[in-house]
Amino acid sequence: MRAISYILAIFLLSSCASIMNQPTTKIKISSDNSIDIAVGNDNYKIEYEEKVHVKRQKDSLIIIARQDSLTKTFILKPKNSFNYYANVLSYGLGFIWDSKSEKRYTYQRNLYLDFSSQSLRKFRPNKKGQLDIQFSLPHINTFYLQPQNESTKSNTGFWGITGGLEYYYKDNKSLGLSISAVSDFFVPFPAAVDISGEYELMSSTYISLTDNLKIRDFSIGYGINYSKNNWDLRYYDAFDPVPPTREPVFKSSQSFGLTLNSYYRLGKHFNIGVIYRPNFIRIKPSTDFVYEHLISVDFAWKWKIKN
Repeated sequence: MRAISYILAIFLLSSCASIMNQPTTKIKISSDNSIDIAVGNDNYKIEYEEKVHVKRQKDSLIIIARQDSLTKTFILKPKNSFNYYANVLSYGLGFIWDSKSEKRYTYQRNLYLDFSSQSLRKFRPNKKGQLDIQFSLPHINTFYLQPQNESTKSNTGFWGITGGLEYYYKDNKSLGLSISAVSDFFVPFPAAVDISGEYELMSSTYISLTDNLKIRDFSIGYGINYSKNNWDLRYYDAFDPVPPTREPVFKSSQSFGLTLNSYYRLGKHFNIGVIYRPNFIRIKPSTDFVYEHLISVDFAWKWKIKN
């Protein structure tokens, strides 16, 4: 009897969507112009951006929008909510309980009503003349370096920071200027670490100028960069380490190359992307054709500072 009660308790408590979700959810609706919308029995006036409450249901959400004498209908399809998928954490039993509950559903949280094409978009599109400020964390970094008079060095590590500006000279094209500093530190999160013995550290600082093409929520960029790449061999005399194989050394080079990137917009400000930065022409400490590269997984935030 106790076993049956235990199983029943797990079954009832595992219906995440039915328990955690409210009967309604919020969506943020925006438009370039003042519009009136009707969602079910509720009416709203959208001046620029407004949050509206809608009922969770398995049926598509019908939004009737009016702008002056123009009326258009937008259809928003439902999707399963995060709490519905969270049932997998309780052995999937909650899927059975939630399968017929309308509280399992949600809708796209950000919605831009485009009257010109009668299409639905997640976010307000960029406009010519817009200026964005960018802050990003190129957190996962793969280095391939060829320090002068050394064997090839390669490693993957963590931590970096970028600041920059992006100017839209067309609605779907922009110029981006950024300054970055990255490393291959072996700990991905803030923590106190003790290092003993020989230790290699690779890092890079660089300036990039890119031309970027926007395709809805995707962007592709290409351009040039000027980089300073560093390789540092250190020795930490702690915890009785093995003697060093050579004297500590620091080598740095300066190079020109390309910058290629691609991003996907996940939120109003948040983007995730990949940066490939190959260098070909080394100018210091000597002038040579040398291939090196940096590949980074970048977490970027952008804020509009000028329309």
